[in-house]
Amino acid sequence: MSLSKVVLPVAVGAVMALVPLAPQGSATGAPSSTSAASSSAAPTACKGARTCYVDVSVAQIWESPEKVRAVDAKALTNPVDIRGWFAAMAPDINLRRDVPGETQALYGGRVTVVDTMTKDGVLWDKVVVHGQPTPRDAVGYPGWVPDRQLTKVRKKAPTGSTAERVTRATAWGYGSREALATGARPKGGVEYSFNTEFAVQPVPGAPSVVRARANDGSPIYFDRAAFAKVPTSGVTGEDVVAEARKFLGLDYLWSGTAGFGYDCSGLTSQVYSALGITIPRDSQPQFDAGGGAVPPGSAAGEWITSTDDLRPGDLVGFGSSTSSVTHIGIYVGRNAQGEPMMINSPRTGEKVREEPLANRPFVGATRFIG
Repeated sequence: MSLSKVVLPVAVGAVMALVPLAPQGSATGAPSSTSAASSSAAPTACKGARTCYVDVSVAQIWESPEKVRAVDAKALTNPVDIRGWFAAMAPDINLRRDVPGETQALYGGRVTVVDTMTKDGVLWDKVVVHGQPTPRDAVGYPGWVPDRQLTKVRKKAPTGSTAERVTRATAWGYGSREALATGARPKGGVEYSFNTEFAVQPVPGAPSVVRARANDGSPIYFDRAAFAKVPTSGVTGEDVVAEARKFLGLDYLWSGTAGFGYDCSGLTSQVYSALGITIPRDSQPQFDAGGGAVPPGSAAGEWITSTDDLRPGDLVGFGSSTSSVTHIGIYVGRNAQGEPMMINSPRTGEKVREEPLANRPFVGATRFIG
């Protein structure tokens, strides 16, 4: 994702009237008195709170409430329907190209609320998303999110649990072991993204299952194989490439930072994050971090100027100059013909793929792994 996105005009009538939604079940499939899905008599999830947490599997962070379109309705609910949102946009590539999004935030992710507004009866929070460094704000990535998708509550991890993240593109979690065993999605299953972190515990007598904790402390059951601890050392460029290859064939989505669809820098930043290395959210800042311009919270890198010096895992930048980087990918090595290759999420209407660097104007690379 580049900071220089051009927003095309939206067709007349595309802006939706944001009618308040009826109360729904929590994102875990279990009732929650503190979630945005509480009864209408309860206070809103984050009104008055400065620190809040994402309470849906993936929260789209919008440019502004005024720019949200009718087609975006399924991305505004709790529980959220990301795949339904994709399907609603599928008939028209322009709807996907013109998503008025800034970024996305994963379940349980921390945000700081800096402002609120009500639009057509819906409460919106202006937030900064922690863990997504950017020169735009020293705290995190800015944007707007429906208040109903946040919660004030984030229960402490129980004794004996470990912090682990989803290692698949997506993983289904269920409110009971029985539902997990049958894959009974209508009974409260929720699809969570790659790199979503939970406190997990083993389940006695069921080595293939782990019990995770929702924001409100209620249990979510997952396949044990869908989780792993974040590495604390020894990460290699080959590890970066291996993680990126999990997403070959995944659709591009502007502002995407989840395993349902990535933009170019959403893919690179999330792959690095899953390996324990926090880098800037967007392509230009990712590139600039190699030249000393490192936003707060980000790892520093080093610039590589020649394709002859590239190593697997380096982030390769493309654009008209080093100060106008509009695309970024992950260098994987050379193919049988000796061409330098990358994995990247190219553009709207295309899928994550491996292709030659020569297809774009290379301006240099940033190395975050020595």
